[in-house]
Amino acid sequence: MLKKAFNSLPGKLRLYAVHILLWLLLLFFPVADFIKWHEMLPVSFFVKMLFCVAIFYINYLVLVPELLLKNRGLLYVLAMVAVIALFSYIFSAYEGPSPYHLKDAVMRLRRGPAPNFGNEPPMKPRFHFFPNIVMFTLHILMSSVLKVYEEWNVSYKKQKEAETEQKTSELNFLKAQLNPHFFFNSLNTIYSLSIKKSDSTPQAVLNLADLMRYMLYETDKEKVRLTDELSYIESYIELQKLRLTPNNIVNYEVNGNPHGISVPPLLFICFIENAFKHGVNTSHGCDISIKFTITHNEIQMLVVNDINRQAFKDATPGLGIENTLKRIELYFPDSYKLNKYIEDNKFYVDLSLKI
Repeated sequence: MLKKAFNSLPGKLRLYAVHILLWLLLLFFPVADFIKWHEMLPVSFFVKMLFCVAIFYINYLVLVPELLLKNRGLLYVLAMVAVIALFSYIFSAYEGPSPYHLKDAVMRLRRGPAPNFGNEPPMKPRFHFFPNIVMFTLHILMSSVLKVYEEWNVSYKKQKEAETEQKTSELNFLKAQLNPHFFFNSLNTIYSLSIKKSDSTPQAVLNLADLMRYMLYETDKEKVRLTDELSYIESYIELQKLRLTPNNIVNYEVNGNPHGISVPPLLFICFIENAFKHGVNTSHGCDISIKFTITHNEIQMLVVNDINRQAFKDATPGLGIENTLKRIELYFPDSYKLNKYIEDNKFYVDLSLKI
């Protein structure tokens, strides 16, 4: 729930939230340590925290963007060392010498000051130089990690956006090629009916109008309802039946529940078109079988047609199947199976899509 709420924040607010959480984490341990050994936080503690904030954002806003991210690694290391040394020296000078080592301070708090009988030399004051280096180095490393991660995240998102835009452009281009392909094939069907002066020609024109309406107003979407796509396929089959003779048998079957499922538009039609293109022989009997099997996570389409040797021989490679295969690869890169084979003078297309 927290992750979902965090991801729902605008980009700037997420960035501010990360910085606030990081500073709470960085301040927790030193504050807890001071509270453990002191009754109140000394002024020097707040000064040190200001130094930590300064060194953090000097590195975050200047050193990392201008040196590290521009492949100036040696200059970055030298600049980082110089900043740490300078801030450590300035703060040590401000803080002044401390008369006690940490161990001595702990012992003094536990037992009180031990009397000096003149046998022991007095303790020499020492600057807190090394602890300051450790503290400032920690903050500058944390700011480097944070800035590098943020820049990597921005670059990653831009790369993904570019890939998505390229994919969308490619899909739109393939779809634009597919629509004329379908339209011309359908016109050929109507033309053949008109040559025969078939009474079915007006109905064929109406069917084509319905199909084109679907293509114009529905297929500009990334996905459409599977029920609408299956209705479109059924209308196409009915259009093709108008040019068939009684000895051509077409079986269309849908098993399973297609409701509530969305698919990319015009993903199956080219395989069905090819079945009619290469499987229909008006002078001889032939069968075409189109079967959809739908489960909660898979759509399987099996298209089987007799092979019209003459039509198969005269066929020229078209853009329809090629474009459809490219679209399937783009939409389902690792979640589809396609088998095409010939058996007993029948051509099989078995397509499975994981949804």
